[in-house]
Amino acid sequence: MAEKKKGPPIWIHAERCTGCLICVLRCSLKFEKAFNPDAARIAVRRLVGADTEYAVSLEDDCDNCGICVRNCLYEALFQEEKVRRRA
Repeated sequence: MAEKKKGPPIWIHAERCTGCLICVLRCSLKFEKAFNPDAARIAVRRLVGADTEYAVSLEDDCDNCGICVRNCLYEALFQEEKVRRRA
């Protein structure tokens, strides 16, 4: 079985996350054709007593497609379009 192609890395700025879950819902809709947070490849958890209010993490099966980045209204997620290489 061929390995799936991965997109550019996704960077998380958790301090900007508002917990709206749009990224989670959009991810699950793309991959599972249903709004199901448990089926998403991104997770948002509310934290108590931490520096940031929310923790955002990508699951191991995330292919870095960027659907979460494109749908984040608060710029909590960032993806470089091209990976810069040093000469």
